[in-house]
Amino acid sequence: MKAVKYLVLSFVAAATLTACDKEYNAPEALRSDFDKMYPTAVDVEWEKRGEYAVAEFHIPGEGDCEAWYKNEVWVASEYDIQFKNLPDAVQSAFLTAYGVETPVDDVDRLERPNKDDVYFIEAEIYLNDNIADIYLDYNASGELLRSSVEVEPTIYYYL
Repeated sequence: MKAVKYLVLSFVAAATLTACDKEYNAPEALRSDFDKMYPTAVDVEWEKRGEYAVAEFHIPGEGDCEAWYKNEVWVASEYDIQFKNLPDAVQSAFLTAYGVETPVDDVDRLERPNKDDVYFIEAEIYLNDNIADIYLDYNASGELLRSSVEVEPTIYYYL
């Protein structure tokens, strides 16, 4: 019984601590800067992620976005985009390496002040009879900046 009480108290404490770190009432100056940068944003929700204030929002006709701020200064924005809206060089690099049959799960564009945009592609491939998620980061010229693979064993592996 003591173990059950301990587990319940642990979950309540964890939920309370997580909730405190999530919701965030952004200062008026930060909200004003955000409104100037994203005048068409709707469904704006602010939260705190470590030392960053993050606004999650939607831009009608474009998609979901996040704007990241540190010390009330904008540091980056991430936009959910469609594969067809990637720069041609990025599409070409991906299709050359993985082909048109490779299912793309997610595509994002990262915008930062005074730096080139970075494009993220998450796709799914088969690797040694396992499903693998691949994460690819490209610059606008189609140069692969970073890649990683996460293998998810299929049931066939265990049969």
